[in-house]
Amino acid sequence: MATLIRVPVTLSEDKVPTKENARDIIGAFLTEEWLFVDPETLTVSYHASFANAHCPVERPKPAAGTPTEPLKVFIKFHNDTGGSLEIFKPLAPTKHEEALLCHEYGRTGLGAKVYGFFKTQDGTIGRIDEFLDARNMEPEDVEDPVIRADVAKGLAMFHVLKTSLEKKAVESYYEAVINGLKNYHKMDKLKALGKEGGVAIDKLVDYDFGRRLRNVVDKLESIGGKTGWCIHDIQFMNVMVKNDPKEGESKVTLIDFEFVMQNYRAFDIGGHFMQKMFKWFDEESRIADCRKYTEEEKRHFCDEYAIQWNKLTGDSDTGNQVFLESEYGYLLAITFDIHNMLCFMSEQDDKDPLNLLGLNKLFDEFVDHRKRGVALNVAGYKNIIEVQPMNQAEGLDLLQKKLSTPTEHDSTVQLARELEFMPLAIV
Repeated sequence: MATLIRVPVTLSEDKVPTKENARDIIGAFLTEEWLFVDPETLTVSYHASFANAHCPVERPKPAAGTPTEPLKVFIKFHNDTGGSLEIFKPLAPTKHEEALLCHEYGRTGLGAKVYGFFKTQDGTIGRIDEFLDARNMEPEDVEDPVIRADVAKGLAMFHVLKTSLEKKAVESYYEAVINGLKNYHKMDKLKALGKEGGVAIDKLVDYDFGRRLRNVVDKLESIGGKTGWCIHDIQFMNVMVKNDPKEGESKVTLIDFEFVMQNYRAFDIGGHFMQKMFKWFDEESRIADCRKYTEEEKRHFCDEYAIQWNKLTGDSDTGNQVFLESEYGYLLAITFDIHNMLCFMSEQDDKDPLNLLGLNKLFDEFVDHRKRGVALNVAGYKNIIEVQPMNQAEGLDLLQKKLSTPTEHDSTVQLARELEFMPLAIV
C-alpha cells in the first residue's frame, strides 16, 4: 500500500517512537494481530542518521496457532533535515513517490514489500516495510562470483524498472551537481573545518571538480553511454545479502531509493566498484580494509550485467561496452559523494577526522583514476593503456605545437598545469 494514511500517533520532540507508538503505527495497517499486541512485549530498536531513521520492530510469536501477519517489520522515518541536499529536490522522488517506487519494486519480487505509508499527528512521514532476513553487504562479499553476478543482475533489472516516476533529463542532474560543486570550490570555511579536524583538505577544496566532471560527462555521451533509473547512493550498506535465499532466488536485494533519478547506468556500476573501498558508517574508519575490485572481477560483473540488460531490453550490448562506460561512471559516482560530504560539512560544521580522511581518499581515487587516461584499445576495448602525465618541458612542447597562435610562456604553463600535463587532455 502506497497511499498516505494519517495515523493517530504523536511522536515526542526527539522523534523516537515509544513501544506504544510503534504498535499503533503498525496496527493501522496490519489490523488482525499487530493492533492487539501488548506494547510491552515488543522489541524496538531505533537508529537515526542525518537524513532518516529506522526502527525494526518485533512481536512475540503467538502461544497458539500460526501467525497471519509478519512477526517483524521495518519502520523508516523521514527526518526533516532542511536544506541539506536542496539541489536534488527537483529531481529526486518525493517521500510519497519513493514509497510508491518501493511498492512497485517490492511487487516485482526483487525487494521488500511495503505494508504502509503514514503520517503522524506531529507531521512525521514514514513507511512500514517487510523486514528482510538479510545483512548489509561487506567488501569481501563481491569477491564471491555468485554474489557479484547477482548484484550485477539486480542493478540491470533496477535500471530498466517500469515505474510511475517521471523521467527527468539526465542533464538536469549534471547542471545541479556541477553548480553545487562550484559553491564549495575554494571555500575557506571548509579548509578551516579541515584544519580544526586535524586533516588538511585544501587541495580537494581548491580542485575544480565541476569542470572535470563536465569533461567526463561529455566523453561518456560521446561513446553512447546508456541511461536508466539509477540509485546513486550505491554504498554497500544499501545492498542486502540474504541469509537464507530460496533456491534460484537472487542472494541480494537493493534498498534506499531516496536519490533515484535518471542517469547514466555507468554511475551505479562504477559507483559500486568504487564503494567497495568505503564503510561510511564504521566507527573506526570510513575506509575499508580490503583490496580494490580487480579488473577481472569488474569485467565479470559487466558481462553479467550486459546479459541481463540485453535480456530485458532486447539490446545487444557487450560486457566490454558496459566496462568502458563504468570507467567513466567511477568518476561520476565519486563527485556525487564528494559534493554531498562537502554539503554536510558546510551545513553541519562537520570536522570529524574520519569523514575528512574519507573525503581525501575519494579525492585521491578521482585524481588517480582520471590520470590513468583510460585510453582503451580500439580493437574491442579490451586492454586499458595507462597514460602517465608528462614532465613540464614535454607538456609545454606538445601544447605549444597544438596551439594555433604563439602564446605567452606564463599562459602556456598555466594552461598545461590545468590539464595536469596529461597528453590525452592536451591533444
